Amino acid sequence: MKNILIAAMIVAAFAANAGQPLTIIDQDYELAQRTALQQHKLLIVDFYTTWCVPCKMLDNAIFKNDSIAREISKDFVVLRYDAEKDSVHNLSLKHHVCSYPTTIVLTGEGKVIHKMFGIGLPEPIVESYAALLRESLSRNKQGKYIEGFSATIDPDIYPAFYKKYVRRIADIRPGDLDNYWKGNSDLLSEVSLAILAYFGQAPDHVTTHFVQHKAEYEKRFGKADVQFIINRIVSEKFNCAVTAKDEAGYKTAVKLAKQHLSPVDTSKYISTYSLEMHVAKGDWNKAADLVEEQVRRNTIDKSGINSFCWTVYEQCNDKKVIDRAVHLMKNIKGIDSSFAMLDTYARLLSRKGSNQEAITVMKRAIVIGKANNEDTQESEEALSKF
Repeated sequence: MKNILIAAMIVAAFAANAGQPLTIIDQDYELAQRTALQQHKLLIVDFYTTWCVPCKMLDNAIFKNDSIAREISKDFVVLRYDAEKDSVHNLSLKHHVCSYPTTIVLTGEGKVIHKMFGIGLPEPIVESYAALLRESLSRNKQGKYIEGFSATIDPDIYPAFYKKYVRRIADIRPGDLDNYWKGNSDLLSEVSLAILAYFGQAPDHVTTHFVQHKAEYEKRFGKADVQFIINRIVSEKFNCAVTAKDEAGYKTAVKLAKQHLSPVDTSKYISTYSLEMHVAKGDWNKAADLVEEQVRRNTIDKSGINSFCWTVYEQCNDKKVIDRAVHLMKNIKGIDSSFAMLDTYARLLSRKGSNQEAITVMKRAIVIGKANNEDTQESEEALSKF
């Protein structure tokens, strides 16, 4: 009942009166532009892929919700754009869309007003989307556009390796990114931002320039893109430190996170990468301590627990840590209905030496997996060796 009331309040906030049916256009950017201009409305570009689960969640919550769709229709036209079919209009290329779903609000002329990655978590989908559209209307009324992006689309300004990759023609080759950055004298350009946002993996002088000129990038390209890139830079710093088992590099990454991420995101990053550092260094007991603490604080989900325990199964030979992983898996709520988690649990039981119980659990996993049309071949092979 609470969720229904929240949704009703948000719908009411869009407009006082219900609008006409929402105009939704598939894949045709030029038609969507013309329609938006003819109807004197803004254009929502909903970037999705056919395999993206959050994209389907967004579609169901917003565009297939008749009451919400009618309210949106008062001020917006929608273009649903499969980002993996970008061979004609080059919208994914233009807007460096590499995360799904991505929502961009444009004027009919192509000026960028606002952008949102994902479905707006941790807020509910409807609430996040409502906030995005309200802010877009306000910005448009004030003539506040993201000026760093030109309104036109010219694919010729982008490097060939980027165009081929976005269009799913070819992977980038070794050296493509390094050569691009070596020959780039304008790190504040729209194209530079696109390459950095899409691929990351930039040399230190590029990421240092970005961090030092964060305010200028925000002024030109908006906070959403800048924060997306900052998150990528921080993640890469952590990953490099973990791979090299570099404590000094890890501390640098922590400092960068504290400077540029929200306290909530900083806590998540430190929690995730401190666990990875313990695993990389073989400090299995410290890793298990951390996961158990996360369970007590309810800051780790079932998939996170399963991921850690699978790593223990594959890499750890400490019997006490294996016992702790078995205990973690055993206490996951809903494990009896999950093929993946039961599979992990069975394998850990076998590593522990509880073969008969491992056989029982793995048989249960296989039954569930087959019922859900999942590939159980490797599980069946493991069962034969228990």
